[in-house]
Amino acid sequence: MVEDFNLQPLEYEAKPQIRDKVYERLRQAILTGKLQPGHRLVERKLAEQLGVSRTPVREAIRMLELEGLVSHLPRVGSVVAQVTDLEVLEIYRIRAVLEGLAARMAAENIKPDQLQRLTELLDSIDKYADETNLDLDLLSVIHREFNDVIYKAAHSPRLYGMITSLVDYIDRYTRVGYCHPGRIKEATREHHQLVEAIKLRDGGLAEKVAREHIDNSRRAYFSEVAQKLNFVGNNLDHQD
Repeated sequence: MVEDFNLQPLEYEAKPQIRDKVYERLRQAILTGKLQPGHRLVERKLAEQLGVSRTPVREAIRMLELEGLVSHLPRVGSVVAQVTDLEVLEIYRIRAVLEGLAARMAAENIKPDQLQRLTELLDSIDKYADETNLDLDLLSVIHREFNDVIYKAAHSPRLYGMITSLVDYIDRYTRVGYCHPGRIKEATREHHQLVEAIKLRDGGLAEKVAREHIDNSRRAYFSEVAQKLNFVGNNLDHQD
């Protein structure tokens, strides 16, 4: 027998639609680097800039804290979280497993219209990945849609949610990897291999290619970071 119980009324805080808009605006600012790690999030200033009350701003910041994009520091308040190299490494490793699974499931479940769209996006990648016509911002948008088609073709909403949250979290770090010499051409070749595996309905091959693609992206990112650190270090040495 299920016993009856009473739920207490929820305390009214912010209208969800306003809170969600503030959350999305702040989230995008963090993910795109407009709000840098360590930037202090002052409720009053943000409310004034966005033209809303402090309540939805407070709620949005709380949501970002739960997502790990914002940290609360004693005597400082809420600041944009710093993602460490160890965290980036961890996320890449998790992505390799999850995206490998998504690619396998996509090869097994993709629909004709999704495969057609994937082919169209691959043609666009070829066009904008060419060094003479390179548009990194546009290429990043196309890459995201290309990946999104594969995630959705797996037909697993839970897997889709897990992957996209990780992709958003380190999007700006992925862009750093594409600046590494030769990475764009290499990644384009990997995209072709992935589409061919999906066309063949070869789940095992699709998973293998997808995992290698993420592993190569991880190596490109850390190689690019290492080169920049060496460059800075050499310049400091010359100044001594």
